[in-house]
Amino acid sequence: MYKKLVCSAILCLLAVGLLAACAGGYEGESEIERIRIALLIEDAAPELRGLFEDFRAAMEEHIGMPVEVIEGATHLVGIEAMRAGNLEMMWGSPFVYLLAGRDMDVYRLAVTDSPTAVNKTVFITACDDINSLDDLRGRSLAFINRSSTSGFIYPMYDLMNHFGMTQDEIMVGGLFSAVDFAGNQNAAIMGVIHGHYDAAAVGNLNLQNVIRSGLISEGDVRVFASSEVIPFPGYIASGRLSYELRVKITEFLLAYENEEYFASRFNNDPSVRFVAPDVQQIEHLRSMVEALGIDLEEQG
Repeated sequence: MYKKLVCSAILCLLAVGLLAACAGGYEGESEIERIRIALLIEDAAPELRGLFEDFRAAMEEHIGMPVEVIEGATHLVGIEAMRAGNLEMMWGSPFVYLLAGRDMDVYRLAVTDSPTAVNKTVFITACDDINSLDDLRGRSLAFINRSSTSGFIYPMYDLMNHFGMTQDEIMVGGLFSAVDFAGNQNAAIMGVIHGHYDAAAVGNLNLQNVIRSGLISEGDVRVFASSEVIPFPGYIASGRLSYELRVKITEFLLAYENEEYFASRFNNDPSVRFVAPDVQQIEHLRSMVEALGIDLEEQG
């Protein structure tokens, strides 16, 4: 499947003129005449293009250098273009950052953050006698699916560390009376409320959204444990950029204040802003990827 994705990505690159004529990565910083930013397919909605133009023009003015937006990219396309030296910046999840950094120098310049949103796993229950991870012994637990960051990867890593067990032992080693995959966040939450599962590992943001929607009340479930904060996505820069240029771009990102841009792009939340990335969060994720054997190509 990954080979097909790569072939498709390369064809896309050829179509938009991003892929270099010869293969191979770049070596170190080089002279940059313009900043090319990939506009990912999911961000290319017509209503967002005007806001991206404001963003582009403001960055161009701040750094004193032409800024060009390249439309229609995917994460794999962006990584290949950056490796070929034909892209300077792209948007990506922490997993995309780790994937891009496997064989070239990349930097996380800024990530999103909001005072109203904390991205992490929460373990929830409706049972009065479950108040800690230790109380899960002999009980039923639901994850979301194996590719879910908040609904499997982070909670599994926490359970492995807490109980000193491997992933396989957690799944079939008799720690729980049953382990299931609910399929989606809402199904896991409702499964706990209706007694199908004694507990579930879900995303905090998902739980808060369900409560705000009125589908459930805040007292219907209890949070009895939570994971480390899950890093939000952000802008990734090529190692070809000089330190001085990375500083200029980061200054722009951290100072950007267009509320319409943030609200339209990030779940109608005008309080979202760009902030400096937390290095410890990424190192925690890196350890998790190694411990769980996560396939970054599939996860990104």
